[in-house]
Amino acid sequence: MNRRTFLLSTAALAAQEAPRFGRELEIVKSLEVGMTVAAEVSGNTLFTIGGGMQGSLTTFDISEPAAPSLLGKLPDLGHVRQLVVRNGIAYVTSREDGLFIIDVQKPEQPALLNHYDTIELATGLAISGNVAYVACRQCGVELIDITDPKHPAHLSTIRVGEAQSVTARSGYLYAGVWGTRELVICDVRNPRRPVRVGKADLDGFGDGVAVRGSLCYVATGHHAMIPGNGRPAPNQPQYGTGHGMEIFDISRPDQPKLISRIKTRPRYRIFMDMWSVKLSGKYAFLADTYNGLFVIDVEDPAHPRFVARRQLPEVTGLGEGYVPTRDRVPSPVCGLAIGRDYIYAAGGYSDMHVVEAKGLAAPAPAEPDSPPAIPRYEAPPANPHFRVYQPGGQIREAAPWGKQLVLAAGNAGFHTARFTDKLEPIDHYETEGIAYGADTHGDTVYIAEGMGGLSIWRGSPKLKLIGRHRIPGQSVKQVAIAPNGRYAMLHVGLNWLRIVNISDPKSPFILFNDTHLGLFYQRPISTGADALGGLVNWGIDGLFLYPLSYPPTGETFRYPVGINARNGAARYGEGWLVTYGGKYFLLRIGDLRMPDEIGLIGISGHELYGKPTIYGNTLFLSDSFSGRVMALDISDVKQPKLLSELDLPEHPGYILEQNGMALIPAGYQGLLAWKYRA
Repeated sequence: MNRRTFLLSTAALAAQEAPRFGRELEIVKSLEVGMTVAAEVSGNTLFTIGGGMQGSLTTFDISEPAAPSLLGKLPDLGHVRQLVVRNGIAYVTSREDGLFIIDVQKPEQPALLNHYDTIELATGLAISGNVAYVACRQCGVELIDITDPKHPAHLSTIRVGEAQSVTARSGYLYAGVWGTRELVICDVRNPRRPVRVGKADLDGFGDGVAVRGSLCYVATGHHAMIPGNGRPAPNQPQYGTGHGMEIFDISRPDQPKLISRIKTRPRYRIFMDMWSVKLSGKYAFLADTYNGLFVIDVEDPAHPRFVARRQLPEVTGLGEGYVPTRDRVPSPVCGLAIGRDYIYAAGGYSDMHVVEAKGLAAPAPAEPDSPPAIPRYEAPPANPHFRVYQPGGQIREAAPWGKQLVLAAGNAGFHTARFTDKLEPIDHYETEGIAYGADTHGDTVYIAEGMGGLSIWRGSPKLKLIGRHRIPGQSVKQVAIAPNGRYAMLHVGLNWLRIVNISDPKSPFILFNDTHLGLFYQRPISTGADALGGLVNWGIDGLFLYPLSYPPTGETFRYPVGINARNGAARYGEGWLVTYGGKYFLLRIGDLRMPDEIGLIGISGHELYGKPTIYGNTLFLSDSFSGRVMALDISDVKQPKLLSELDLPEHPGYILEQNGMALIPAGYQGLLAWKYRA
């Protein structure tokens, strides 16, 4: 099909669908800010976020709704995703870059107040009173005290599944859960002790949620539900038919009941897979990415009906990492803001578009909300299984450094400490960015500083900064140093690997960049890099081995089986011990058999998920998705024995063993010294 034929067929399709989806709305202006993912109207100001991996907040005066005029801009906000504006403060989630809190009382001069270290990929966002609710994908929804926006504080985490979007009202949290296709409802009246209370199945992958009165509206996409919750094949009727909106009665939050659902066009495209809904008057405004925006009359919730729609202009498509593809697609509508007679549509691959919607669009009054009070903090009772060291931030990673430890502590920089029979703090170092990861080699300390890049420290007794490797617009989330001390492997951004020559700490330089399909989430670089190289888990695309004894130009081995981002590998024997499907298998270079053909090893009644580390005959597993940590005796690796396990409220990282104790970096829970043997 040539270009002209395609355009004619698209126009013909739009004409045929007009009776179903209503009249076509007109785009009257585009604001020339480039790729945009979310927007919000507050008074006479339009706030937008976008810009790909180097995100910005941009503000516009909409006193003339059809002709917004530029007011101000704040750059360097990373991989932005969602936006909420409350009381002159803008809150922006930024995936791997956490949460940005911005003073917008003078919208022409937005000013950063705080860059907060969220528990994982900050995606969904809601505000109720003094609590921010941030959906951090697989690791749960984080509740944050924003009483003082300059000094936000972690309150708790509630695990709901892979939440992409949330809303909150009057002590209840509503989450659109993605792959498992659910609406999950939590009681958050005590923000320090949130509890799941209800859920309902969706006929599509869950995302955006909106609540009004006793009704909850959920935007869905991708695939419809099939028995067993599996993903349909392209030849199955459920394939791509999950797009639309569902309405639930939530008068009893513990028993949500489906009232109705309405479907848009079937479609499946993996990138920019986000869907949202906003309410105003008797209408719901649905953003359905490539399908466009839809206006739905919900005056009778049992019988919603389409009244208008608009697909955005075609552009060259983009893939993971915003890499251009050859095909042309309608720019996805990634978010909406509702103004007076106009809809502001965020074009994920195009621009911020002004869509005329006279008689349909009007700013909605705030929904009545009785936000929860935040109770005074009370230290949890001492746990007989572990001791806690909490320096103020969240402990992301602990690295051995001679007789000391180096602790990457998020917003609290990095710390040095000593562990004998107790944890003894030695020193504290401020960092330019959030301290996400740490590694050491000889007398040198390496810190993954998020937007501050890779920092290199050396000195005695006080460490001094001697070098830095920056990656403009990207965060460094993990660092692993080669055994020869010449190369650093870096987890960069959402799913990039970079290998850097650090032979001269004052002048690090790039050797190699790589990316593949799948999100990295936390700690994709395996422990135990040696002469064979360093192993990286790309989740969907499998495991990749990179040489570290000479300058790398690519992987030397790829195991092409996705093991899931929650799992990992640790050097063991002549290969690696790899967790997979609640068990593990032993992988060697060149073995391309499926895990069950190689031989899966497990323990009856126990699921072995998480990132492995091995010390002698002890295997430790830490699963940041569930909070579970385990210690196993692998004296006979084919018949492991459970030594001990813990369920933690936060998200544990790679476990170290020192002096017969397991040291668990446990996020905002601190560093835990765990007596894993009875």
